[in-house]
Amino acid sequence: MGLLNAVEPTRFGAGCLLTHPEIFPSRAYLLDRDLIGHVQLLVIPQSDSDFQITIEPFESYKGKIRIHAPHHFHQVNPCDPDLFSVGIPDIRTHMETAMSQTLEAADRTGSDIIVLHAGRYVQGHKEEAIARFHEFLDQYPDPRYIIESLPDLQFGPAYLGVTPEELKILGAGSIKGYCPDFPHLWCTSIVRGLHYEDLLDGMAALGMKFSHLSGSPGPESEQQHLLFDHPDNKFSLGLIRSFLTEHQDLELSLEFAVDDPVVIMRQVSIGSAC
Repeated sequence: MGLLNAVEPTRFGAGCLLTHPEIFPSRAYLLDRDLIGHVQLLVIPQSDSDFQITIEPFESYKGKIRIHAPHHFHQVNPCDPDLFSVGIPDIRTHMETAMSQTLEAADRTGSDIIVLHAGRYVQGHKEEAIARFHEFLDQYPDPRYIIESLPDLQFGPAYLGVTPEELKILGAGSIKGYCPDFPHLWCTSIVRGLHYEDLLDGMAALGMKFSHLSGSPGPESEQQHLLFDHPDNKFSLGLIRSFLTEHQDLELSLEFAVDDPVVIMRQVSIGSAC
């Protein structure tokens, strides 16, 4: 049984890295033929000269592009910038460049959302992390931000924004909407002993503008973006079938570390099959 009965493939989207524009034509091919509905473009900080080159094919494209801001893997960690600053001579300059390029990418591609991670923080310093995230929003304001739900994995630095309650505090009335990552919320439900359905309902109450979907091995692993048919995937698409039936307009951006469009379309088929 697939994710939904007769779900439209155009509800799904595929990802592309800004630093790999050579991959984009394969995504545009799928989008132009209504095999997917959008491309999520992940902005990765680079030199300004390189950025001007890599953004060009995305800017000239007329299909739907959604922008995802850099995150802690790219040493952009809003709630604690210094936590992932190793090897960066000036983390504030790095953050300034990263966010300037992110906002410009959204301008030039016409994206009406920018997916944002609050980041990770040292366990026991949650209030300071929240305050720093609010400082980040004040320093780099933009009405297109939506905050993504992150997973509670209970090892390493803690993720900020793992429940609807935390996300509401982070938004503080200045965020236009939120991005539920369905396997991330599932991991949080396991670690905290919460009902998954309650977390989903909490996200709906916040106001959802976009969503992320992939497989997951569960909260014991850092690798949280498995293919649906990966042998280690434990996240059942059946967990969100009724929720997505209720929220028919919610886009589903597939997050897989693959470039092959054949593999992507296999995942779309798994998700949309009856």
